[in-house]
Amino acid sequence: MNTKQKAWSVKENNLDRFVKIVFFIISPFIGFLYSLKNIKTKSSYVIFFLTAICFGISFTIEKRSGNEYDLDSFFYREEFESFQNLSYFEYIEGFKDFLSFDEGRKDYYYETIAFFVSRFTDNYHYLFAVFAIVFAFLSLKTFRFLTEEENFKNDLSSYILAYIFLTNQIFNINGVRFWTAAWVAVFIVFQVFRNKKYHYLVLMVLLPFIHGSFWIFIFVVFLYLILSRFYRIFIVLFFCSFIFSSVSLQLAKDSTDFLPIFLAKLIDSYTSTETIEKLSAEGTGFFWIAKIFKTISYTYMNLLVYLFIRNEKLIKGNLKTESLYKFLLVLVTFANFTMSIPSLGGRFFTLSYPIIAYIWLINFGKNRYKYLLYFFPIAFFFNIYEQLILYLKVTGVYFYISSPFYIVYEYLF
Repeated sequence: MNTKQKAWSVKENNLDRFVKIVFFIISPFIGFLYSLKNIKTKSSYVIFFLTAICFGISFTIEKRSGNEYDLDSFFYREEFESFQNLSYFEYIEGFKDFLSFDEGRKDYYYETIAFFVSRFTDNYHYLFAVFAIVFAFLSLKTFRFLTEEENFKNDLSSYILAYIFLTNQIFNINGVRFWTAAWVAVFIVFQVFRNKKYHYLVLMVLLPFIHGSFWIFIFVVFLYLILSRFYRIFIVLFFCSFIFSSVSLQLAKDSTDFLPIFLAKLIDSYTSTETIEKLSAEGTGFFWIAKIFKTISYTYMNLLVYLFIRNEKLIKGNLKTESLYKFLLVLVTFANFTMSIPSLGGRFFTLSYPIIAYIWLINFGKNRYKYLLYFFPIAFFFNIYEQLILYLKVTGVYFYISSPFYIVYEYLF
């Protein structure tokens, strides 16, 4: 198996490139939509990348309102303003605090970008532009694993798989730390378990720097590497995880006595009574609609994993997907068991989406179970609706009809 990521497999004509450039100059969003016509080209990826940067530049947030449902980006904007007065010595001391593990900061990615951007501007749009550059580069670099496959066509099923793969979308610079680390993690997974390039495991040292919770992901990776021969136990645990997920909260709390201080504090932050009450409080009827659709989408993705188990022989027979499938079982089982812990199980479950999309494309890409993919927009209807609302919340409609020159002038000057 050739594990190298190939040169761009689809040849382009100059007219298509020209049209993309024209549409992008009119509006990055229009250029983005036109580029979806043929995802597998270099020029389309360039347009996707530039559109993501324009989105980061346009990312607009008002001052924190004090509402408990304020976006994470409110915090980032307010914190960024304080970095103007932070000295280089204080930044280094904060970094040493991070490296000490015992106390202080759980990660240092946001602080690092905020500090260096604040050296030349107090305009937070620059901050989110940098967030978008890193995020878009990592996500598109990983996305090529899917689009370069022969089975990826310009058809509905491939576009649904592309959406599943990119569920962690550019809007998530709103919570930049976890979701940037998520793309690093998924990139490592594909390089190690698809391409068998185990030296990429070294990149995992970056993950806790970006978001402290990724010590957990490192644990999951090494758990798989140690127990890969006995992966079948995770098939059993996968089914058990639905039944026993409710006890995971107490198990996590009980484990803190055996963990290093920095990890114990991390677990405490996820399992504190205040956090549970805030995220589990009953809301309006709209709240319950969201909760119902969340359950449906969660069940739908687990159903896809179940189909992989049913067709294990086929998936294991393909060198591209054998190790990915085995690791997926470990990751999804862990996520299911921790689903009752707010901001943990659900977020780590999302890391499985690109892996699921890729395995599906490789093994079921030729019409097998294709009809099940068509239920995805129904199962994820509320998720898609919510994403649309959030995009409008941080950009407004003018972003979608503005030229990149106007966007740069309006927000950076």
